[in-house]
Amino acid sequence: MYEQEIGQLATEIRHAVVKYKETNPNASRRLVRVRRRDFTLKYREDIGFANFPQERIEEDIWDWRDHERFQGSVVKVLEEYKSLISVLGPEKTGALERFARDVSFTSFQGLDDKEITERVNAFGRELESQPLPVTVTAFIDGLSIYESPFLISDRFLLRRPTPEDLAEYIVLDEHGGFSFPLGDTWFRVVSELIIDAVYTGSAQMEFLRTLEALRLFRLGGIATNRYTMRSRHSFAGGTSGGGGRYSRYNYELASCDSAPLNSFLRDLVPRFPDTSHPDKTTAEVEIAYARYKEALFQGGMAEQEITSAITALEALFLTGGQELTHRLAQRVSVFLRVLGTQTDAGSTYSNVTKGYKIRSKFIHGDSLKPKDRPQADSLARVLLEYARECVLAFFQLTTKKDDLLRQLDRAMIEPTAVGYLSASLKTVVHK
Repeated sequence: MYEQEIGQLATEIRHAVVKYKETNPNASRRLVRVRRRDFTLKYREDIGFANFPQERIEEDIWDWRDHERFQGSVVKVLEEYKSLISVLGPEKTGALERFARDVSFTSFQGLDDKEITERVNAFGRELESQPLPVTVTAFIDGLSIYESPFLISDRFLLRRPTPEDLAEYIVLDEHGGFSFPLGDTWFRVVSELIIDAVYTGSAQMEFLRTLEALRLFRLGGIATNRYTMRSRHSFAGGTSGGGGRYSRYNYELASCDSAPLNSFLRDLVPRFPDTSHPDKTTAEVEIAYARYKEALFQGGMAEQEITSAITALEALFLTGGQELTHRLAQRVSVFLRVLGTQTDAGSTYSNVTKGYKIRSKFIHGDSLKPKDRPQADSLARVLLEYARECVLAFFQLTTKKDDLLRQLDRAMIEPTAVGYLSASLKTVVHK
């Protein structure tokens, strides 16, 4: 709506900056930076990757104090600036100030017509609350790729890192150099995801929901402890991340997985809840997923993994009552047999029963004997796979839990009732 006025302002700012730079040679200062390897980024596939030597970089930039004076004495008295302030209103003043400051600072380094046009169009869309592309670059653990880059779609790719990904730039001044220390980040791939969003916060939420979905595509403790967001939003930028998490479950993607994964994410990501509204009612599938995720990141202790996996299944298939072990094992085995992912219902029943016994002992303070641990480790993976398949299916089901449980119980004693259960499971596309 205001692209013409914004364009006129940007052009006037650039003209004023060029003129100011010519008449004020002392406005710039020497910036010295050191490019070095960020050793908190740890690439699992090659821990010695990109051990390049330090490099000193020098350039002239606009002194920030002089730049701020220029903003107040030149930019804010421009007629184009005052005119836009009057039509945009006080609620947009901050955004206009950020835009003008960005245009003036980049004009000092050199800003061509194409770049001005891109910035003007983006700011116009921002003022009208229209989405802009946000690029989220993340260091991902829990999965690896057979070949790089791995293209999931035209807006999402996974790749191996480059030396620049692992570089950090330290500014030197009269006091030396300092960088804010970040925690160690182990990773296997770098992801680049482009999301159209009105706010960078909504892009961040979409990215985190994508990670949630990747944990269900296959059995993998997908995590990221560092990611950056870039866009044309006037308020965008920065690095985010969470605490370090380790999982022993990983999977690899090959070229044949590209199309199925793209379809999977397109269908599943919107089904994950918006965690920015914690006061809403939590569905059983969300509770089950949270317990499944807990199991993925237990650090390899079989009893904890089994306990979390069993409680995930309980959230989906139990409502209380007696003989819980038998009922849970029956329902899970029938569900997965009819779903078609675990055809040996007897083995499923046996594995769930064993897991439930370990879970019951563990929550009452009993642990496994050393001789039983190898078998428990194998059982934990099997039960986690059951939990993954069931949670994934429940995200796609339209049948209510109570109706589904009735269909499961009837299918155990009435062969004709299996058809009703099969019909309910027809909505499960991804398994």
